[in-house]
Amino acid sequence: MRLREVRRAIKRVALWRRKSWLGSTSLGVAMVCALWLGIVTKHTENRAIDLAGAKRDLQNVTLLFEENVLRSIGEMDKALLYLRRSIEAGKGNHDFHSIVSTTDILSALIVQVAIIDANGIMRASNVGPQPAPATDLSDREHYRFHIGRTTDDLFISKPVIGRASGKWSVQLTRRFLMPDGTFGGVVVASFNPAHFESFYGRIDLGKGASYALLGADGIVRASGGDPDERFRLGQDLSATSLFPILKKDKLEPFWESGAESATSQLFGLRKVAGHPVVVSASLPERTVYGDSEHNAYIMLVAGLLLTLLILWATRRAWLSEMQVKEKAEQLQLTLDHMSQGIMMVTRDLQIPILNRKSLDLLDLPRSFLHSPPRFDELVALQEQRGEFTNADLPEKIGALEAFGPSDVIGRFEMYERVRPDGTVIEVRSSRLRNGGFVRTFSDITQRRRAQVQADRMASEDTLTGLANRRTLMQHLDMVLQERMSQDASEPHPFAVLYLDLDRFKFVNDTQGHAVGDKLLLAVAERLKASLRQNDFIARLGGDEFAIVLSSSERAERPEIVAQRLVDAIGRSYDIDSHQLLIGASIGIAIGPDNGQTGNELLIAADLALYAAKAAGRATYRFFSNEMNEGLKVRQQIETDLREAIVNEKLELHYQPIIHLQNNAIVGFEALARWRHPVNGMVPPDKFIPIAEECGLIQVLGQWVLQEACSQAAKWPKHLTVAVNLSPVQFANPGLAGMIERILAEAGLEPARLEVEITEGLLMKNSDSNLATLQRLKDVGVRIAMDDFGTGYSSLGYLQSFPFDRIKVDRSFVSKLGSNASSSAIVRAVVDIAGSRGMHTTAEGVETEAQRQGLAMLGCDEAQGYLFSKPVPLDGVTKLIAEWAPQLKSAA
Repeated sequence: MRLREVRRAIKRVALWRRKSWLGSTSLGVAMVCALWLGIVTKHTENRAIDLAGAKRDLQNVTLLFEENVLRSIGEMDKALLYLRRSIEAGKGNHDFHSIVSTTDILSALIVQVAIIDANGIMRASNVGPQPAPATDLSDREHYRFHIGRTTDDLFISKPVIGRASGKWSVQLTRRFLMPDGTFGGVVVASFNPAHFESFYGRIDLGKGASYALLGADGIVRASGGDPDERFRLGQDLSATSLFPILKKDKLEPFWESGAESATSQLFGLRKVAGHPVVVSASLPERTVYGDSEHNAYIMLVAGLLLTLLILWATRRAWLSEMQVKEKAEQLQLTLDHMSQGIMMVTRDLQIPILNRKSLDLLDLPRSFLHSPPRFDELVALQEQRGEFTNADLPEKIGALEAFGPSDVIGRFEMYERVRPDGTVIEVRSSRLRNGGFVRTFSDITQRRRAQVQADRMASEDTLTGLANRRTLMQHLDMVLQERMSQDASEPHPFAVLYLDLDRFKFVNDTQGHAVGDKLLLAVAERLKASLRQNDFIARLGGDEFAIVLSSSERAERPEIVAQRLVDAIGRSYDIDSHQLLIGASIGIAIGPDNGQTGNELLIAADLALYAAKAAGRATYRFFSNEMNEGLKVRQQIETDLREAIVNEKLELHYQPIIHLQNNAIVGFEALARWRHPVNGMVPPDKFIPIAEECGLIQVLGQWVLQEACSQAAKWPKHLTVAVNLSPVQFANPGLAGMIERILAEAGLEPARLEVEITEGLLMKNSDSNLATLQRLKDVGVRIAMDDFGTGYSSLGYLQSFPFDRIKVDRSFVSKLGSNASSSAIVRAVVDIAGSRGMHTTAEGVETEAQRQGLAMLGCDEAQGYLFSKPVPLDGVTKLIAEWAPQLKSAA
């Protein structure tokens, strides 16, 4: 009915001059009534469209919130399971403080982890005084929930103020058992409800929007959005009319009004799968109907203007033909400025009315405004231009038959059409009594794009465009169902690959998150290029990916695919003019043999990934039942190392550095050693990487500096001490200040300390890293580049910073005399260092021929087994005494 009577009146306007004043008045009144009827109808439709759009937006947003809550709860539950495995693996011998101190369970989401024993006493926490004092939490709900239960349930508490942290938090808890199977206590992971509020703040649902995470008990776990509209944190809704709705199985958007808001609110609710919580999003009525109310005002103004125009035209209807034509043109001008395209088609397919907006939306020639073609000619022209390419028409059915008045496919009243340029047009038609019809055109491209984007956000990773964890789990469940329904005589097992990038964290820390994101995009492209089209790829978060290999008789073996992926990821990357090198470790689980559910398969693949990393990274491993034991061994090493650092069980060995011309000791390099009480001497290449991964390297590095400086202060004044610094230590902004303080406390002159760094630290010309090095150099500390020549752009790094020393890698020294290129490289390094005022030290000297060769090439100093192995502290004095005669003769 939209403006139908107005269109009919325009067709008759030429006849007005033949009617009496009374007849013209009656016609004018009829036109005004038809106009306002059309306006009221359009306003009603607009409100219905606004309400439907708001409901759809609320459903999409709650779906997105559910995904965020699932991912967040999953991350915290993973930390709880890790804590529980660590406790139960101890078989009653617990160091709770060491367990909660591991950085493997820390994240921006988790604000506290704690362990409560069977009596409700908190035995360890990672916040507050350390070690944490015993605190009675037996009255807390998250502890009492597990008492007497025989099932392993994840509990989500109400918001409380922690007695250890003193801050608002929500507790997630799981029980753990003693070796005899009895209840041993509860592991706790707390998160700040403000985490979800920060997530809500990134989504603009509209003015006055509010969001909440509600428990099945009616308690508000988290809240965000408009301060005047949202629920209060911890608010009890069990006495409100909202609470019974939370109990329903199917939650649909609904209107709610109450004391919390001055206006009605449209609520969208969604239950979080597998958890007793519900996500909520709401909009005030003024926001829901904001667009329609704005359009109503425009239509009201336009209606008043049209009413005045029609009434005035009615009064002037008896005037001449020229006056009637002028008024018709004014009405046409009004139609041309409407937001919709309008076209009237007569019974004989003539087009008496076609406004300017129709030409814009359909990309028609401007000449059609004053001399439009017949309707069938217009459709034929559009077919020639390919306008109906995306119309999905039935075979042998033309566009005129489909979209014309004959309506053979039943889409005459309303259909959507995608134009070749991607514009989405909504076409609505109304039949007229005389056999013609009125058709309107609206551009709904933005609305469709917003809907597609919301659907994509709920199912895809926002950075790479790959599937997210939620979509992966749905896909795994589908594959498992298909596998279970297959004929048992023709089994087609499938593989799940869990992939983690090696050295990505180092790139992210040293190069910045922008480069890290670009690197993840490049990795995603290589994964897609290395797999078949029907293989499934998902990003689980951070630098972790999962791949489901489709099963078929011709499918490649998982190990072949895994090796191809390792090779592809291991090739160098050129990101923002930086050559980056990372690797990939892959764990493989076979379904359904290694798991009957998607979660079980993912856990099995994750354990296999741990085994791949333990095997040296850049490789793959299949899941086996023994891997649980391997994980326990790695955890035991970490626990023992943490205890060794705390109890000062580590020791330093010192290797002398010899001046090749004077044949005298000029200093020592301090090297960390760990003498394990059971396993004996643990190699540094085994415990240093673990220390870097779990965050112990900061404490270990500080102890090495303190011990080395303290001992060197007791040596003769001409002797120096060299200490290696890990790139991870440079993440500490207070590194330079700490070294200055250690030198002052030890009473060691800064010039007697030499810190050694590797080229990896300068893979990015980081301002902060260079500033730290420059500050140390300004103090007087000497800076050396270790393992020179083994990186990618070694000579270029010498331009980045004025090093005091270059250490030639042992790989070049070992080939002196047998490889001419090694001699040439060493000579080039010595010459370059000399031209820039730097000293050179050769590493790994083991033969007299190597020593003589280095001396002839002009190398300043050397160290290696030819002179001495690294010795404990009590051997340093003996070495100094043994070399004293040579030192005196050289003097």
